[in-house]
Amino acid sequence: MSEINLDKLKELYKPLTNEVKPTNTPFAVKISNGYVGKTGVLFVGKAENMENRDNKTIDYAFRKSFSIKNSGMNTILTPPTGKAAKSSFSRVLHLLATELKDKGINSFARTNLYKLSTTKTYAFNSEFNVTYLDIFKEEIAILQPKYVIMLTSGMEKDFLKYLGAKKDEEGKIDFLYKYKGNDQKKEICRWKIKDVESIFITAFHPQGKPETELVKAIMSLIQE
Repeated sequence: MSEINLDKLKELYKPLTNEVKPTNTPFAVKISNGYVGKTGVLFVGKAENMENRDNKTIDYAFRKSFSIKNSGMNTILTPPTGKAAKSSFSRVLHLLATELKDKGINSFARTNLYKLSTTKTYAFNSEFNVTYLDIFKEEIAILQPKYVIMLTSGMEKDFLKYLGAKKDEEGKIDFLYKYKGNDQKKEICRWKIKDVESIFITAFHPQGKPETELVKAIMSLIQE
């Protein structure tokens, strides 16, 4: 059983309580058992796909934070199977975790920028943005991961600004690939925040990108 206490984090979800309904479901951070920040990584996505509507309350979402089943973080080093195997996000997280383990990272956590998802769309740019910002800030404070890897396609900008992040100009690469026969170029960057030891790396959702090459590009910004 992990010693990490998430009570303070859960308190920050209070403004979302009245919005939880069968078509509007909450997400809570997922953490591997025995998590240790100095050997930890926090993976960040945009929002959860809540088609299964399994999180009926905020309390229930938090009860799954340390789950050893399904999408819990204790199985991230095992190749995804079933529905998860069809997800480019799940596949890339597994590949990254495997590469990071070879560099001494053996604690894993995952969160999303947006903590409410609906069955029709995601609650982006909503009235709850301040709540989402505060929750993310507290997640960083609680977990204190060595690395924060954000596959968030630019949606992280407000969150990094809120934290006072500064781009590391020496930690910036162009990721070149083809999509439907057309040349594409996206930026992968490393960021630092004053008085925060975590190193932030921003990239993008892997759907439609060459996954192995994307993982190699992200890993090239990992500092020993």
